[in-house]
Amino acid sequence: MPPKRKAATPEPNGSHASKKGRPDLRQPHPNSKQAEDFGIVLREFYPPEMSNERCQAYTDGELERPIDTLKKACQETADTRQSIEAGSAVVHWFKSDLRLHDNRALFAAYQTAKENQIPLIGLYIASPQDWTAHLTSPARVDFTLRTLQRLQQDLGELDIPLYMETQEKRTTIPDRVVELCQEWQANHLYANIEYEVDELRREAKIVRACAEKGINFAPTHDTCVVPPGQLETGAGKQYAVYTPWYRSWLAFLKENPDYLEVSEEPGSNPGNARQKLKDLFASKVPAIPKTHALSDEEKKRFEKMYPAGEHEATQRLDKFLEEKVRQYEEQRSTLPGEHTSVLSPYFASGALSARTAVATAKRLNKGHLDRYDAGFMTWISEVAWRDFYKHVLAHWPFIW
Repeated sequence: MPPKRKAATPEPNGSHASKKGRPDLRQPHPNSKQAEDFGIVLREFYPPEMSNERCQAYTDGELERPIDTLKKACQETADTRQSIEAGSAVVHWFKSDLRLHDNRALFAAYQTAKENQIPLIGLYIASPQDWTAHLTSPARVDFTLRTLQRLQQDLGELDIPLYMETQEKRTTIPDRVVELCQEWQANHLYANIEYEVDELRREAKIVRACAEKGINFAPTHDTCVVPPGQLETGAGKQYAVYTPWYRSWLAFLKENPDYLEVSEEPGSNPGNARQKLKDLFASKVPAIPKTHALSDEEKKRFEKMYPAGEHEATQRLDKFLEEKVRQYEEQRSTLPGEHTSVLSPYFASGALSARTAVATAKRLNKGHLDRYDAGFMTWISEVAWRDFYKHVLAHWPFIW
């Protein structure tokens, strides 16, 4: 299950002819019809805007990058958000981080709840429109919902409810998140940042909407081992080629080993959650829409191939690093047999963090990232590719 890829959506304030006299940047590019015919872009959600002129406008800084839109929202609301006192609950919004272990926003939410002796609530909102817009496969939807079921069980053992619901229209999610926080009297909302275009713009909108309603929304860097924006070329630019980027990634982690420190799991929910939030514990996993449904036979096959949950992910990681990783460099492209980690679905859903994977591999490789055992080194570099893709996407939002 590779990272989802999609075209950029329009900026909130619009963008027309550029300052350099370019034509309207919203005009279709020459191959836009071909992109539609091959299903690369769905016009229901994305306009044919990504022309060469528009790409250059992003590169020149004439169009604001979505990640900068989020940064600006956080900076401009910082004083307001920091002055907000705790309410009756704290909310962690799960997205692509369906795990308890090494989930930075979740642990931060738990710490706030514990300090104020108020309940922690888990939230997950499913959006069939998001799945359609992202070209999400039925197999991935099935895996996500099965993982949610396991996550709900794990949270329940800590007396933490996981409230789940479906929003048919993806555009209603920001208002619904704010509405739920108000309903639960939660003045603090935590979530890990997703670096795709729509998600960054959505987070920026929610930061401002929450601040207006007296809610402190804290988007947290968690998905990448090294967050986007931390690595630059000697000229102060984003790396466009993987190899020099990877050398910089390794050097950064050697100089900043704390970036490989995994966060703790939350403890038992404070604030008598079972009594105060009784109804939330009865929340059901969202139903699979007909557009993304598997046959009964396919469900059984995928469930056998990819059992859901972070416990399965951890077992697979440990087994791979103990039994196969030393032969990984030589055998990873060999067709007969299974020589890879088979962890992609777990990384994609967030049942396993890339940070945990790299930290574990480093420890077993005698504390090294880039020497000693070639198998470990090669596999670590493959995991790093996920960081690289998100760094590139955050800097050049026109990348598909």
